[in-house]
Amino acid sequence: MTRRLELMPEVLPAPTKVARSESVRSRTVAHMQRLLATAAVLPLADCTRADTQSSQTVTIPVSSATAPATATSTAQGTLLPPPTATVTATATATAPNTGYAVVDPMPAPARCLGLAAASKATASLKQAGADWVIDIAVTLPAGGAWSGTAFAAGGTISPWSGTIVRSSMNNQSAKATLKLSPGTTSAGLTFPVSCAAGSGSIAITASFTGPAHAGAQVSLSKNDY
Repeated sequence: MTRRLELMPEVLPAPTKVARSESVRSRTVAHMQRLLATAAVLPLADCTRADTQSSQTVTIPVSSATAPATATSTAQGTLLPPPTATVTATATATAPNTGYAVVDPMPAPARCLGLAAASKATASLKQAGADWVIDIAVTLPAGGAWSGTAFAAGGTISPWSGTIVRSSMNNQSAKATLKLSPGTTSAGLTFPVSCAAGSGSIAITASFTGPAHAGAQVSLSKNDY
């Protein structure tokens, strides 16, 4: 009598029921943690193979001003320089930022602009004893746009490159004698003025080709301040 063989039914493990409270993200994170734990226990590759290469000594050439120094190149490729002095960092104080600053501020515009050019001025160079002096005379324009313009009463005439010997000033005219400083070829006076726009001054500069001598040609320049 022949016996028939039959296949046994496949036996599968009982399914694990997933808790309702677990989300897809939490299950994924747990799976990744299991993978990392498995990888951590795997044997690491042998990366510590002994190096049989011998050490080599390298000599670094230096200038005659310094002592000879040698360094050893090991199997790991380390090149060590000779010991040097320790450098200590020193904190320096930083000046506070004060913002934009003007070193040479521009002067205020002249209130009586154009008055100097409209005025008449003369100058003459002459010798007075051992000194040389320049006589300067100025007359202001009258009427029209310059009506009311005058030399400032009580104002002071200011010189440069010389000393005032004598001076006089009224509403429309002023004059002064200026003793020149030794060796100078340019000197001048500043006269205080007033106009409809306010107070200001005009400067008369006398120049000549030095040294000072009789008959020297004197040139004038006039400026508003």
